[in-house]
Amino acid sequence: MDTHLRERVVEVLPRIREEAARTEAERRIPTEVLAALMEAGAFTLDPDQDPTARAAQLLDTVRLVAAACGSTGWVTAHAGAMSWVLDLFPAETREKLRGTPGADPLLAFSPELAGRLVEADGQLRLEGRWAAVTGAGYASFLVLACRRPDAGEPGPAVLALVRAEDCRFEDAVDSVGLTASGATDVVVTGAPVADVWTEISVDRAATLAPLGAAAAMALVGAAQGALDVHLAQIRHRVERSHGGEDVTARDLSPARVARAASQLDAADLVLREQLAAEPDPEAVGRDPFEEQLYAVDRAVESAGLVFASVRGHALDNNDPVARFWRDVRVGGHHARALIGRLRVLGA
Repeated sequence: MDTHLRERVVEVLPRIREEAARTEAERRIPTEVLAALMEAGAFTLDPDQDPTARAAQLLDTVRLVAAACGSTGWVTAHAGAMSWVLDLFPAETREKLRGTPGADPLLAFSPELAGRLVEADGQLRLEGRWAAVTGAGYASFLVLACRRPDAGEPGPAVLALVRAEDCRFEDAVDSVGLTASGATDVVVTGAPVADVWTEISVDRAATLAPLGAAAAMALVGAAQGALDVHLAQIRHRVERSHGGEDVTARDLSPARVARAASQLDAADLVLREQLAAEPDPEAVGRDPFEEQLYAVDRAVESAGLVFASVRGHALDNNDPVARFWRDVRVGGHHARALIGRLRVLGA
């Protein structure tokens, strides 16, 4: 990972942790937090980097941020992976979007094939409705999957780039976890298309895979955040009781903690090996989306193990462990849906 980027992101983490409860309560990432992450380069659209290093940087950034706040990590995963989506477009598309250093616009993406392109007055226009698009509430541009009609048939899958100002945002998702994901339904009615990707490529699945990996890593990071907070709480209680046996016996389950940590290690390893294009030692073909689902399941299980260890304060909605657990549980459902749609779009 770019050490300078890591240092900049680490500097923002205390503010993200400090604002985590407010972020959940207000159902929106504070503007100053998003601005700090943008300035740090967490959402850069710059592809001028070794592909392996670029992927490792994405996963590291997402895990760090998600361990501080689940919602902020989830949005960071989606927005940070948009550089890969732009790889499918002509090179000039990225150049048109990029701003000054540290000021690249925030992009949102939906792989749901829920719209269609039409031609009117010699210009391509987009129509459709996409459900629960993560980050739409924060984005300046959106990339939306749709169909391009072909002789009356539904036609091939394409990606259309549109300005947020040409979209209508409705029905923000009201969930008990990832409350600040910025997910809203996106409605487009005849909006002009800024650019479109139509080429069918055998590498499409590999290009889209980092989006699923980043989403899975956001859940790994949030589950790690739950584990870190839980262990800190236990240390604090033990210190207050002067090492009393009653505290350690009631509140600490070493077996659960160890298993939770091992699940996160396994999920992290699978995701990093995937994006590093590590060869399978048994020469068996690897399905990136199946590996991502494996990582999602491990993260959800890990968060559940930590939550089960909390006991006395498990139902305290203000407890950070409960907040992380809610984020991971809800994120698990969203990640599985996202990965399924990426698989369809990448086929």
